[in-house]
Amino acid sequence: MPRTRRNRMTMFQSRVVVLGLCVVVVNVVLLLQLVRLAVVDGSRHAVLAESRLHEQSWLPTWRGSILDRSGRVLAHDEPAYDVAFSYDAITGAWIRQQAVRAARRAAGDAAWSAASPSQREQLIAGEHRVVQRELEAFWEDVETSASLEPGELDERRNDVLATVQHMAAVVWEQQRRRHEARYSGEEHGPTFRPRPIAEQEAFHVLLPAVDDETAITFRAMEARLPELVQVRHARHRVNPHARDQVEVDRSTLPRGLRSPTPATVPVEGVAGHLLGGVRRPVWEEDVARRPFRDVETGVVDRGGYLLDDEVGSGGLEQGWEEHLRGVRGSVRSRRDTGEETRLEQEPGRDLQTTIDIELQGRIEAVLSDAVGLLNVQPWHGTTRLDQGRPLNGSVVVLEIETGEVLASVSVPSRSAAMEMTAVEREIRQPWADRALEAVYPPGSIIKPLVLAAASVEGECGAGTTIECNGHHFPGQPGIARCWIYRPRNNHAVHGPLQPAEALARSCNCYFYELGDRLGLDRIVDWYEYFGLGRRLEPGLAPLGSVAEGVSGRGHLPNAQQRDALRRRGEDRFESVMLSIGQGGVSWTVLQAANAYAILARGGRRLPPTFIRGLRTSPPGPDVRFDDSIVDAILEGLNDAVTESWGTGSRLKYGPGDYEPIFNVDPIRVWGKTGTAQAPPLVTDVDGDGAIEPGERIDELHHAWFVGLAGDVTPRYAVAVLVEHGGSGGRVAGPIANQVIHALQRTGHLGVGEVAR
Repeated sequence: MPRTRRNRMTMFQSRVVVLGLCVVVVNVVLLLQLVRLAVVDGSRHAVLAESRLHEQSWLPTWRGSILDRSGRVLAHDEPAYDVAFSYDAITGAWIRQQAVRAARRAAGDAAWSAASPSQREQLIAGEHRVVQRELEAFWEDVETSASLEPGELDERRNDVLATVQHMAAVVWEQQRRRHEARYSGEEHGPTFRPRPIAEQEAFHVLLPAVDDETAITFRAMEARLPELVQVRHARHRVNPHARDQVEVDRSTLPRGLRSPTPATVPVEGVAGHLLGGVRRPVWEEDVARRPFRDVETGVVDRGGYLLDDEVGSGGLEQGWEEHLRGVRGSVRSRRDTGEETRLEQEPGRDLQTTIDIELQGRIEAVLSDAVGLLNVQPWHGTTRLDQGRPLNGSVVVLEIETGEVLASVSVPSRSAAMEMTAVEREIRQPWADRALEAVYPPGSIIKPLVLAAASVEGECGAGTTIECNGHHFPGQPGIARCWIYRPRNNHAVHGPLQPAEALARSCNCYFYELGDRLGLDRIVDWYEYFGLGRRLEPGLAPLGSVAEGVSGRGHLPNAQQRDALRRRGEDRFESVMLSIGQGGVSWTVLQAANAYAILARGGRRLPPTFIRGLRTSPPGPDVRFDDSIVDAILEGLNDAVTESWGTGSRLKYGPGDYEPIFNVDPIRVWGKTGTAQAPPLVTDVDGDGAIEPGERIDELHHAWFVGLAGDVTPRYAVAVLVEHGGSGGRVAGPIANQVIHALQRTGHLGVGEVAR
């Protein structure tokens, strides 16, 4: 029987099966890819597809205004024009783009298509030089039309270029990491190619806030070259008091500066240290702190920073940036239907300060070189500084009842920096706020605080008598001496004194004894009660946003330092030195005014503030001072500036030639002068910053006056500091006198007083 033959697939059938399997595999892969695209990544692709149907433009916002206590505008935004330029023009990439188009146009489509890559490059190179000259001529035209200094436009372009390149590098690194994470484990994943960031395809402002005439010029340029330049509606920060004219009554000035004719004094940048300013473009840290678009999620923060934004720089503008900064609006339109959705912008919030801008301007005028009170004068009595030399200084005026700061002046001003040479800026440091940040040893102005502390601790009363023997430690006349116990005074002493007279005469020995009785720990604790050693929070920045440091808070011996002093047996001497404002103690001018306001309130603390409505609580409960000791302190402070033997009462022009420092009748003044040790005064700095031995003056002192002024009772605390000025009475006293006159002229004191 013949063998049955099995059915075997022919070669054709085998190929059909293989082909069928391939079709199945391909379909499975396509199906999986479809599932991934539709399900896994569907939402992302839907968002992307939807976004391409929309066109979105952003509406500019504006910053809130800064106002003084009466509602007068100190800083606000005004409409303006910005001129922006394409990033390709800034980088020069536009040259290549235009050269390619010109070469293709010149060759014709057929010839261009038939040309090899090298032939095309030759054609492009021929056009490249022409286009490059066009762009160079364009930038020259921009520089001329904007009236810029040579090289200034290049600097602005380089700044934008550096910023955008850095931003791109950061974004590309994040994109690369996400790409690697997505395709990890795949042997043949796609190669990472960085995508241009938005800033590389945008226009960037190089000419902010141009005037109308300049804007018209660039509008014409935009009509010719819309791919290179844009003129935009924008807003510009304006300070109405950037240039003020203040009339100064010279009839009350010291002899030599006095005149029956008032002087009109120009004042640049009133309240510049307090207000700060705005800068553009933003810095890297601004974008990092609040980016406009989150790199990871793509979510837009309408209050975030774009490269061309303004951002606060210094003072209130920086400290209250989030409060003043507005939120952009947007217009979103569909390309397929033309439908528009508009989201209105939200302007920043206004900020009302406690500053009286008229008072601030008057004080700044008084401290100007045109008046001369802050320049070395003959009655200062110094032989170590040249006559007329400008000195640095500061003034703070604080309302006792509310704790509100009416004026805070620091000289030199921020505006003055523009007129200084590099060496002058290095020496005088105009950017430093000497009223709020710089710290100084207090000297004798701290003595009323010691008297109040000793009274509360039971170490002294309103009638306590202490005898001045010229020095504190028996048998050691060379240390802890009274200021009059000197050979030139025949080693004079004050004898027995009570509190009021001890203050008026500023007897060191009286306060050495009180410091000795209090001891190191108690005197430090009381100084802390008066606000020393900690930063006050007056509202220049949101609370808690300023890092701790000696700047702005001063210095007191901490617990470890006090323990070290005790181990060395030096704690008693340090207590004695602290009681007259020497040793390890320093404070700011604001802290000095605040401490005297606490004295005037009888111990009640009311933290000072620059912002109306902003109030913080003092640390811990208040202590009520006995009325008798407060009266004794006020009596001593009044005698110090009214009695002939008071340390702050008279200016001496020569032997037997005196006149009162204060001539503000009928206003009453209570005050204390101080002369505190100062570091050497640098007179010159070489180009390398090295200070040569002949470029410093030693053995100089800071001049202090801190006091109170009012019609019947104290209403305002006034603190004046003159760096390296010398005598507190002769140097700082006449300035305080003019500050009180300014309080009169602005209606805070006297007949014209503002209704409360």
